[in-house]
Amino acid sequence: MDENIEKYFLQPGYIFFSETPHLIYTVLGSCVSVCLWDCRQRFGGINHYIYGSDGQNNRSAKYGDISIRYLVRLMVEAGSLKQFIRAHIIGGGLNPELSSTVGEENILIAEEVLKSYHIAVLTRDTGGHTGRKLVFNNESGKILVYKGISVRRDDWYR
Repeated sequence: MDENIEKYFLQPGYIFFSETPHLIYTVLGSCVSVCLWDCRQRFGGINHYIYGSDGQNNRSAKYGDISIRYLVRLMVEAGSLKQFIRAHIIGGGLNPELSSTVGEENILIAEEVLKSYHIAVLTRDTGGHTGRKLVFNNESGKILVYKGISVRRDDWYR
């Protein structure tokens, strides 16, 4: 990856979008990130949500049904046409500390919302028993996914 490109670490419950090139890093367990990329204009954004939805119409980015729709809105407001938006869905692993269905629910919400917008999904790296470190290049649309079971904290957060 390009060393001169801006870097950003995305925390859980947040969204990052930029029309300028960035490498966006995040770490996922049962959480899911949806990366959206405009293949024509070559920019994009990413979310990191914790729960699929809360059923209370809570307007927080920690819920996938809200954060994915908001990320699509950011793309469209920046000039993207939906037919040029591509997606990656990453995460949704089993977290033994939470409900065993949280990861599955997070994946399902991503699939449903993207389908409702007719956005093509390029990559699905979801489920399983491993954590993931995700690196998304919002200019090229490329992703790197590192998986691991037993890693040091610094391996994930650098």
